[in-house]
Amino acid sequence: MRTTVQIRGDEVIGDRSYAVHIRMDTDVSVTVELEAQLPGGDVVAEGSFILPITDLVPAGQLIEATLRGLAAIRTGARTSAKSREAPANAGSPWSAEQDDELRRLWTDTADPVPQLATHFGRSRAAIKARLLHLALNPDDPTRQKITTS
Repeated sequence: MRTTVQIRGDEVIGDRSYAVHIRMDTDVSVTVELEAQLPGGDVVAEGSFILPITDLVPAGQLIEATLRGLAAIRTGARTSAKSREAPANAGSPWSAEQDDELRRLWTDTADPVPQLATHFGRSRAAIKARLLHLALNPDDPTRQKITTS
């Protein structure tokens, strides 16, 4: 037996009425439909997309961040760095296993700091700070261990 889940949300913003209809009838994907109408019923915006269930949260965050950025550009408002969402592991302690993996990736694969930040769910600054903690110079292209005299 297949279960279908449907959710509908309506919101009036200014002179427009927005409707979002979400339909999930499998454990694999979700269909999202959006429509905006003027008071007389004229449709002024519409669209739909299908997302894998596993991508709902990151896709939602991407859509929200993109729309906020566009709104800021449109209104001329400035967005602060503090309004960005923190990386998933921001503020979490590093485990010995993560230290070993960071050390290995830094010295063996030469992954760049931005890629390491994404991999570990941390900021670029956190990766650089941890490399220094591990006696690895984040600014050394040869990636040699820091030696103290």
